[in-house]
Amino acid sequence: MWSNLKLGFAQKPPSHLYRYRPLDDAVLGRELGALRDSYVFAAPFSSMNDPMEAYYEIGSSADKAIDSFLAASGNSIESIYEMHRQMTSNFALISFSSTHTDLPLWAYYASNFGGMCLEFATSEIVIGDLQNESLVPVTYAQNPLRPLSFSDFSPKQLNKSTNDRLTRKRIEWAHEREWRFLTGQIGPKYYLDDALKRVFLGPRVKAHHAEQICALLDRRPVEILQGEIKGFELSFRQIKCPRSLKECERVGSGKFDPPNDLYAEPELTKFLSVHVSKLYDECQRTALRPNMEAFAGIDITTNNPNTVYLWTIYKLRNGRDVYQKRYFDRRMRSIPQPT
Repeated sequence: MWSNLKLGFAQKPPSHLYRYRPLDDAVLGRELGALRDSYVFAAPFSSMNDPMEAYYEIGSSADKAIDSFLAASGNSIESIYEMHRQMTSNFALISFSSTHTDLPLWAYYASNFGGMCLEFATSEIVIGDLQNESLVPVTYAQNPLRPLSFSDFSPKQLNKSTNDRLTRKRIEWAHEREWRFLTGQIGPKYYLDDALKRVFLGPRVKAHHAEQICALLDRRPVEILQGEIKGFELSFRQIKCPRSLKECERVGSGKFDPPNDLYAEPELTKFLSVHVSKLYDECQRTALRPNMEAFAGIDITTNNPNTVYLWTIYKLRNGRDVYQKRYFDRRMRSIPQPT
C-alpha cells in the first residue's frame, strides 16, 4: 500500500491528509486552477506565517577546536555552514493536517470559515509528483533544537539534521496535527484526480464560490460537502455526490488490452490460487481510473515467486507520465512491496 511513500520518520501517516485553502476573491482563480489541474503547490519556508519556521542556529561550542584548526589552515567552518544555508533555502513544503475539523485552522487558512478543506487519500497522492518526496510529521516543543555542529554535516547525519529542523515548531501550534511533504523544488506538484476524495466547504463560503467548485469538479470522483454551524458544533452535509469512475472525465487513455497485457496468462493462471478472472477484474478497475494510461507490465515477480505485480502508467494533468507497481499474493490480495 505504501510502496510509493518515502517516510522521513518511522511513524505511520494517517490514511487521509487534509489541506485548508482560502477562497477570497483575490486568490479564487489560483485555487480553482489548482483544483482544475489537480496539483498542490510547494511553497518556500520563507512564505510561511510562522517566522520561526525552519529555524537554524549554527556553530555550536563543540566546533571551536575544529574552527580553530580550519582557520589556521586558511579555511573556515563558516563556509561549510554557508553551503548548508544555501541548500536549505531551496527547500519547500506542502502542509497538511490529519483532521478537517480543527476550528482555528478554518479561521487561519480557510478565509475565516469561508474557504475549503481538501481531503486526500495518503496512499494515492504520492503516486504523482510527490512519489519520491518525504512525508514527515511535524514535532512540537517548547524549545528549539541545539545549534548545528560540524558532526551534523556527515553523510549519515545530514538528512536527519535537516529534517529535524524543517519539521519542528513551537508547542503552541500542536493543535494543527501537521504532516508535511519536504521537497527540493518550489512549484506545483501534480496528483491523480481520484487522490482527491472530498472537498469540505466552510459554513461562510460564498454561494457563487460553491457553485463554481461544484461545476469544476462535476465529472470528478469527488464528494463536496457544505459546512453548517449548530451551536458550538461544525457539521457538513453533502451537496455533490462523487461521480463513478465510468462517468469521470478522462486524463489517460485507460488502455487495457488483455491479449498483449496478459501475455503471461498461462503462467499467471497456474500461479493464482483463485480464478484468473480476479486478475482481469483488478486490471479493469485500474483501467477505469481517470489518469490511467496503460499497463507497463503484469507478471510474477522474479525475486519473489509468491507475488504478482501490476505495473501501471498514469498520465498527470501536466502531461507527465508516472509509474506505479502494486503487488498481490496468490489470492489477488494487495500486499506491500516485497523486500
